[in-house]
Amino acid sequence: MDKGRGVRGEKRRESVAERLERHPEVKARVERLLNLLENSGGDLTRADEAGRRAVDELRAMGQEVLQGWGQALADKEAWQLEAGHPVTRQVKKTALDLHVR
Repeated sequence: MDKGRGVRGEKRRESVAERLERHPEVKARVERLLNLLENSGGDLTRADEAGRRAVDELRAMGQEVLQGWGQALADKEAWQLEAGHPVTRQVKKTALDLHVR
């Protein structure tokens, strides 16, 4: 059976857990949010403090998501450019290169 296919051959959707494994920074952020929800540290006794922490975590997650999205887009565009127009990448010149000229 193909890894991404179900019993009848239809494409199987990845679980959230499988997708989070590819994004460890987002997974860690989700785990911190769950810890807040469950008050695993036992230190949250006021709603305003829990809300502040949740908002801080969500803001940080939003920033990480946008950075990851932007990096993925830049990587994809770079790959497409290179696939369409292969060029020699610039390499640092060594001292020997300077004397040959």
